Amino acid sequence: MLKALELTGFKSFADKTRFEFPPGITVVVGPNGSGKSNVVDAIKWVLGEQSVKSLRGKEMADVIFNGSHSRRPLNTAEAVLTFDNSEGRLPIDTPEVHVGRRVYRSGEGEYLINGNACRLRDVRDLFAGTGVSTQAYSIIEQGKVDVMLQASPRDRRLIFEEAAGISRFKAKKLETIRRLDRVEQNLLRLSDIVDEVDSRLRSVRKQAGKAQRYREHTTRLQQLRTQVAQTDWKHLTETLEDHQSNLETLESQVRANVDAVDSHEARLVELERELSQAEDTIRDGDRQVAENRGSLAASESTIEHQRNHLADLRQEIARRRNQVVALTTRTRDLDDQLETTTQEVEAARDEHAAIADRVAKLELRLGDALTACQKLRVELDKRRAAQLRCVQQNSELGNEITSLQTRLEADATACERLQGKLQQLEQSQKITGQELVVLAEEEAALALQMEQAEAVHDEVKQDLKHLQADLLEEQRAVARLRELRSGLHEREMVLQELERQFEGLTAGTRQILTDPLRGEGALGGVHGLIADVFEVQVDMAPMIEVALGDKAGFLLSGSAKSLRDFLAAQQYAFEGRVGFLASDNVAVRRDGSDAASEAAILAMQERPGVLGRADQYVKADPEYADLVRQLLGKTWLVERLDHALDLASAHPDKNFVTRDGCWVGHDGTICVGPRSHRGGLISRRSELRDLRKQISELEVNLENREAVAERLEGEVADAVARLEVASETRQDFQRQVDECARERTATEQRRKQQDEQHTVTTEEWGRARIARDAVSADLAMFRDRRKENEAELFELERLVKFDQCRLDELERQRQACMADATAAKVELARSEQALDSLLARMHQFQQDHHERQKTIMETRQSLAEAEEGAEQTEQDILRLEGEVASLHLKQEGLETEILRLNADREQLRASRGTINIDLQKMRAEVRRLEGEKHTEELAAGEIRHQRDALAERMQEDYGIDMLQLTESVDTELDEERESVEAEITDLRRKIDAIGNVNLDALEELEGLESRHGDLAVQLDDLTNAKKALEQIIDRINADSRRLFIETLETVRGHFQGLFRKLFGGGHADIVIEDEADILESGLEIVARPPGKEPRSISLLSGGEKTLTCVACLLAIFRSRPSPFCVLDEVDAALDEANIERFVKVLNEFLQWTQFIVVTHSKKTMACGGTLYGVTMQESGISKQVSVRFEDVSETGEILNAGGDDGTQAA
Repeated sequence: MLKALELTGFKSFADKTRFEFPPGITVVVGPNGSGKSNVVDAIKWVLGEQSVKSLRGKEMADVIFNGSHSRRPLNTAEAVLTFDNSEGRLPIDTPEVHVGRRVYRSGEGEYLINGNACRLRDVRDLFAGTGVSTQAYSIIEQGKVDVMLQASPRDRRLIFEEAAGISRFKAKKLETIRRLDRVEQNLLRLSDIVDEVDSRLRSVRKQAGKAQRYREHTTRLQQLRTQVAQTDWKHLTETLEDHQSNLETLESQVRANVDAVDSHEARLVELERELSQAEDTIRDGDRQVAENRGSLAASESTIEHQRNHLADLRQEIARRRNQVVALTTRTRDLDDQLETTTQEVEAARDEHAAIADRVAKLELRLGDALTACQKLRVELDKRRAAQLRCVQQNSELGNEITSLQTRLEADATACERLQGKLQQLEQSQKITGQELVVLAEEEAALALQMEQAEAVHDEVKQDLKHLQADLLEEQRAVARLRELRSGLHEREMVLQELERQFEGLTAGTRQILTDPLRGEGALGGVHGLIADVFEVQVDMAPMIEVALGDKAGFLLSGSAKSLRDFLAAQQYAFEGRVGFLASDNVAVRRDGSDAASEAAILAMQERPGVLGRADQYVKADPEYADLVRQLLGKTWLVERLDHALDLASAHPDKNFVTRDGCWVGHDGTICVGPRSHRGGLISRRSELRDLRKQISELEVNLENREAVAERLEGEVADAVARLEVASETRQDFQRQVDECARERTATEQRRKQQDEQHTVTTEEWGRARIARDAVSADLAMFRDRRKENEAELFELERLVKFDQCRLDELERQRQACMADATAAKVELARSEQALDSLLARMHQFQQDHHERQKTIMETRQSLAEAEEGAEQTEQDILRLEGEVASLHLKQEGLETEILRLNADREQLRASRGTINIDLQKMRAEVRRLEGEKHTEELAAGEIRHQRDALAERMQEDYGIDMLQLTESVDTELDEERESVEAEITDLRRKIDAIGNVNLDALEELEGLESRHGDLAVQLDDLTNAKKALEQIIDRINADSRRLFIETLETVRGHFQGLFRKLFGGGHADIVIEDEADILESGLEIVARPPGKEPRSISLLSGGEKTLTCVACLLAIFRSRPSPFCVLDEVDAALDEANIERFVKVLNEFLQWTQFIVVTHSKKTMACGGTLYGVTMQESGISKQVSVRFEDVSETGEILNAGGDDGTQAA
């Protein structure tokens, strides 16, 4: 409920004004242009009105008080609404809620809730769903009745949406749609980003392969350069150690000579120190002699100065004594003048007090006369007002008598009409009750069928969910198998490419294998590589490669003779080394060899760590069995290196290979270290065979999985089709149920309307009979009251004449008293002026006396100080004469001591010259030794520079610290240095051939793959968010549709009943333009007053339009009451009879709503519990005044107003 409105500087309300709104109807009256409609504007403005035109201005600053001829403009305007929130209708936990708005002349403004600044949106959210809004039905202004009725159907719909409480749902829907647009835009952008990342991922994968090859070459280059650097480091270190030894010898010689030099220099420093001390002592003596002479001269000068100062002080003492005597004499004269002036001041004060007492008595008499005049004037005004009221009442009583006679005739006719209408309504109620029974039975049957359809739909939906889950799992499995197959195929292609390029073979071997004439002539006996005839398991292939060594890449020839012929012919200029093996040579060697016994083989296999003999892990055609035995028969495979070393000691004729690739030969050689990560011919071909086998098995598994997925897709499609059929069936039943429910609701609504019409008609019939009887009684009463009123009017005219004569006499007495008081005040002012002059002169005498006393005290103080200074100066002269005598004795002793110190100084200078000659010889020897040492240091520095440069290169190129490397160097590196340098040159050439390499591609590849995964997750999240937002919009639409339909049906029923009540019959309805689009369709109002045909609203009269609008708004109130309603002169177009009906309807709604009514009609005023008057007693400034019902004319003019800020019950 609205409790109060407080205005400060708003429009014409310049002063702070407060309107209290108690429950019921509050009426605001006043003449045109007085500013009463500004009260309505203030309520709209606080609630968030943004249209300046609606506030009757050009800009928002126009609501600030703009001044008048007697008032300056204000810089701010403020209005505050106070709401009673004791029932908690507003979402704030306080019993009262204060909502305010403030605007400054600069154009800035702010909203306030309970004194705290907030946004306009916060104010609108506070009242959302309550019906309180500038655009809703809570404020109906003058002239807006036609605007509402003639507005477009879509604009009229906004009022019903506010009443249904779905305005906040629409705001939430708009916000959700905006969020959905943002999600769709983000989804589109993210899809583009995923495509870009996919493209970049493909490119980076190619760059990563190139970077991997570059890294392998640079790693090998680093290994070789490190070995070379270690060798150079060792040689440089040995040379540096030789130079360091020579430096140590020279350092010891230099140190011995330097010690001798230091000893002499120390003695020389001691002599210099003693000589310096002697010279310092001599200088101190000279300085003391000079200082003593200066002190002597200064003391003698000071004595002369003090004697002069003493003479000056004695003259000052005499002058001060004379000055004290003169000041004392002048002070006595000033005391006499001050005493005389003080006596004159006391006399003037007594005279002033007497005059002031006389003035006070005269003012008291004047006040009594003024009070008597005002009291009599108020009494005269009251009697004149009573006289005017009697005249008005006499006129009103005559009008009431005429009106009552007319109403008595109309009420008799209405009673007969209403009795016939009741009989018709009872017959309609009976028919509607029968229709409701039939509809209830039909709805129950449809509900049972609906439940069955729901059960079938849920069962099919659950089956579809399980099938989709199974299908998704199979599709993921197929995708994983395809991805695995793709990886295996890529690896297979890489290995096949290496095979085609004969990777791992020498250039000469590749030359023979790629010769197009191979198989003819001298090359006809070449069968291929030894690795081509071996078949080894993948896990054992690395060990077999180590056992074979370079022989895996040898060419296999059919006979030794053809091989010799080929080599003798020298048909080839080989590009590199080529290895050959003739198969018949293998057979010869087999015949001449001693095969190991089975017992020896079994004994070897039982040794710990032995895996077996190498040829046991190789498969080959029978024709190559001897070849396998020949190459691998003496090589055994073991677990670790320690096993190989133990077995080599016991079997020195055997070779051993470990799992990690270590080799222990029968000739004592041992080879350790990591193998090449590329793999050899045997490993590559074993891996190829294994890959082909895996691919074959994978193809079979993939084919089976794809068949299962295809079967599940068919089942899912069948389930989807069944689900669609079930959904359609359910929707058909739902439509039938909804249609039946709507029909039942419409019938119930019709029955309810019939019941309401019956109740209303019964009440109207009862009221009509009561009104008829009441009118008869009122008619007799008003005739008696008119006779009494005429007698009272005659008596009031007599009393008014008598009071006017008394008032004139009192006014003459007041004028005479005022003249006496004015003369006394003039005499009082003249007395005050004379007293002020005496007081000023007395104050000046007192000030002069104080200044002279102060001067005497200062002069006496100066005299005492001068006498004390003269005594002190005499003492200083005696002290200084004693000091001069002492300084003469000290001067003679200082001169004798200076002569002795000069002799000691000459002896020290002679000793210093002897030591300097010996020191020069020693320094020459030290310089010679240091020159030799410098030569050695340069040589050592050069070696150190070379070694540091080497370390710096290794540090910059590879980050290797040479000091932390193992000092052991390969002893054969000096012999292999040339081949190592050649390999380094080859590696650099390969690296240059690769060209530009993106070394960050490997890390970027990992980052891109991770980012691609993250983007895929984000894409799923956005897709899910889009679905969720779409579901929210659907839910909001469903809730809005339900609330709107429920509210509209309720309002329609109320509207039809209120229309008949206001018009005494007729018919009206609210129609949806397009029922297929309930959420957006407009609303049309159809009205048919009694006795007229249905017509367009625009063709109705002004009164009919107003009553139709009131009926519509009050129907909304009844369905969803607003806390308050403001009516601004909406009754202006109504006649007396319609106003009476309008007022009765307002009274029926007071249990839900309070009304603030701005009106000129006295019938409307009569219904108000509180009456406010607004006038402009001062031009341009509105004021609230207390007003009585009798003080308002028939046209709304206030005839006589009392004080400010009052109210009067109607």
